[in-house]
Amino acid sequence: MDASGGNMRDQAEPFVGKQLTDRQFAVTDSMIADYYGGLALTPRNDAKVPTMLGSDAENRYFGEIAFSNHIGHLWMRQGLECFGALTVGQAYSVSGRIRDIYPHRDRSVVYYVAEARDGDGNLAVRTHHHQSFLREKPEGGQVTFRDPSKKPGARKFVIPEGERFGGLTRTITLEMCGTFFHGDANYHTDKKESEALGFRDVVVGGRMTLAYTAHLLEERFGDAWWHSGRLDLKFTNPTWPNDVITARGVETGPADGNGSDRSGAFVWLEKADGTVVLIAEASVAA
Repeated sequence: MDASGGNMRDQAEPFVGKQLTDRQFAVTDSMIADYYGGLALTPRNDAKVPTMLGSDAENRYFGEIAFSNHIGHLWMRQGLECFGALTVGQAYSVSGRIRDIYPHRDRSVVYYVAEARDGDGNLAVRTHHHQSFLREKPEGGQVTFRDPSKKPGARKFVIPEGERFGGLTRTITLEMCGTFFHGDANYHTDKKESEALGFRDVVVGGRMTLAYTAHLLEERFGDAWWHSGRLDLKFTNPTWPNDVITARGVETGPADGNGSDRSGAFVWLEKADGTVVLIAEASVAA
């Protein structure tokens, strides 16, 4: 769950069809170092840019898509489409547009799509971002969450049949959060900033938990993921500092039944007590 990035400024509320500001984006060596350091992962030895960093192309759009009530805002869902590995230092042109605004319980969700293209106009990455905002400020200014064990259909989900992979476990520390978000003071790194938005503690950024998902898929599918990967991810519960999370996956075979030209996978992250942080469906060209 995440809404990092972007300078806030006075502006009208978001609306469907709004064209977002065209801009430039590039992956730097320092971004990659913060990515691996913040996730406590060993850097790859083939110099490939982690695919999750492609979602950073949309990161500075928050100031253009946000409702004025920021208390309790959370990232609800993320889609990612990969069309080739990004290159460190290359400038990509980024464009975006708000496609929909829809209700979800006591929230309004802004759905926008962003695309990054290289200098020849070739599409490198497309992201589908669903950012949620409370319609009313919570009573007392404190955001409350339902007990995960008492949610409707609380366990969880049915793990599909297939070959298991993953099992990556990490304890998410506040120091890791600070590194991952480049030392910026925001509600993913600083308790005072988080309390100002109505949260009881620092909210571990959705970009971090998403990154563990992408890392599993990169390890599993290799080049096929970089060039044809698709991801549809839903955040289900917040993650807090010192939570122990484990990323697991199942390769499920043809994505759309027999004869499909794509191979599917299901990935989820869970805490040590079994609370599910996110679930994701993914696929690559077969």
